[in-house]
Amino acid sequence: MSDANSCMTSIILVTYNKLEYTKQCVESIRRHTQRGSYELIIVDNGSTDDTVKWAKTESDIIVIDNGCNAGFPKGCNQGLAAASGDLLLLLNNDTIVTPSWLDGLKRCLFSDERIGAVSPVTNSASYWTTIPVAYKTIDEMELFASALHANPDRTKWEERVKLVGYCLLLRREAWEKTGSLDEIFGIGNFEDDDYSLRLRLAGYKLMLCGDTFIHHYGSISFSSEPEQYVQNFRKNAIVFMSKWGFDPGDATYIRMDFSTVIERESHEYRRENCSIMEIGCGCGATILHMKKQFPSAIWYGVERNELAARVAEASGITVFRSNDPKDWRLPAEGLDGIVIGDAHAYGTPQAMKSLVRLLKPGGWLVGCFANRYYFDNIRQYLNPANAQAQHQAASQYSAEQVSQLYLQAGFIYVKITRADNKPQEQLEYIHLLEQLTSEEMSKELTAAYLLVYGRLAPAAETKEKADFESSQAAEEAKVEWRDEHVDLGQ
Repeated sequence: MSDANSCMTSIILVTYNKLEYTKQCVESIRRHTQRGSYELIIVDNGSTDDTVKWAKTESDIIVIDNGCNAGFPKGCNQGLAAASGDLLLLLNNDTIVTPSWLDGLKRCLFSDERIGAVSPVTNSASYWTTIPVAYKTIDEMELFASALHANPDRTKWEERVKLVGYCLLLRREAWEKTGSLDEIFGIGNFEDDDYSLRLRLAGYKLMLCGDTFIHHYGSISFSSEPEQYVQNFRKNAIVFMSKWGFDPGDATYIRMDFSTVIERESHEYRRENCSIMEIGCGCGATILHMKKQFPSAIWYGVERNELAARVAEASGITVFRSNDPKDWRLPAEGLDGIVIGDAHAYGTPQAMKSLVRLLKPGGWLVGCFANRYYFDNIRQYLNPANAQAQHQAASQYSAEQVSQLYLQAGFIYVKITRADNKPQEQLEYIHLLEQLTSEEMSKELTAAYLLVYGRLAPAAETKEKADFESSQAAEEAKVEWRDEHVDLGQ
């Protein structure tokens, strides 16, 4: 491919009414994109306003008029098929692009031939693609974006398992190799998740460009039909699960909370030439995020779903399909760290010790445990219609239980972080429970889960020191607590 400056970019908008937003988006493209460097294609899915009439009067717009709602994936495919550019850009019509926006995206895309698609950050979107903003007007927004773009910063680029499709810049060869968007998703939802994973399996990296910003109003096409949106979202989630064999939210979820805890607790721990494993790694989303903290680490994962494991392997992760530690081919010297998203499977001292044996001296382990005393878990347990109450409670733990579990497994330092979640609509019920419990117990009621970090004693330089530390460990082993609000997902 020719260099970024000489590349033609085909910008594709799929529209369904909302002409005022489309005009605003198109005007921003014209204002902030170099003339002659792009072509603009609008695929209209049966708008009943004047979208098609207006678009056909604009000399710089190629119009594809479907006359009906053919669905977002099909509309994208029609636009991609009609595109002549070396680069292909799918852009929602409820966005406003900003000064130097396309230059920023191309800078990242062309930085590595293995990168197949890139996306900017924004003010309103899912999957941790937003950054804090304070602007109130479009003029203020453009000043905000200009200040951000004035200092290109590669350290703000992050490799992702998937990108959200409000603005997606693709290499043509990546699209040709991966194929069209899957039209099985009908009107839309999850087609961008599906396409992202297919790009990964085709061998391409996906990058979120934290130094490039556009404005996104968000969900404008469905805003007038919220019930249809919810129904379609649920239906397509089932379609996705039928195709891939895993939940689209669970397998691509980024455990930002794990990253926060590990950053806090291992700030003095060496980050070079270390080995870390995530049990239940899904598609590898959390590991990709943690690579920024441990850039030279060797990564291992455990994942039983074959397709999810293959996506993770595409990110350079060594993935084991078995849950049995005996089947894991790990470094002889041991691991520096272990991360477990669903730690109840290792909720006995014997099971936890089997993991401890995989760690080096001084190694650490972070596990997530469902909190037995979380208000919603108590309500489910007390519900007489819940026949699974006893079974559910067996996989839940109190803070005291997990602290003892870690200490019995051999950790000399344990830090428990309560992941606070206090929905406003549940405050009355929570207050009722608080009246029935102690002040200390009331803190447990809003902890959706417990993040437990344990660290082993470091290696002793001499036998005498080892003996001393061994005796001291039992006396000095300590448990610390931390209350922290944790975002439960985007």
